[in-house]
Amino acid sequence: MEERGGLFKIVLKAKQGDKEAIEEIIRCFEPLIMSSVKGVDEEIKEDLRHDLIEIIIRAVKNFEIK
Repeated sequence: MEERGGLFKIVLKAKQGDKEAIEEIIRCFEPLIMSSVKGVDEEIKEDLRHDLIEIIIRAVKNFEIK
């Protein structure tokens, strides 16, 4: 992904329904997601990971460009 403006461009594509752009955003935040679930009980770790991904997707869809 490009450094400057790259995430913004990908967010714009994701808002238009580009599934590859959404996947790229998730890949971008995967290290943060994994560090957030580190130390969590294995029984709920994957569910929590999916919940965090859903939150990211909702945030992208609700992102307002002004």
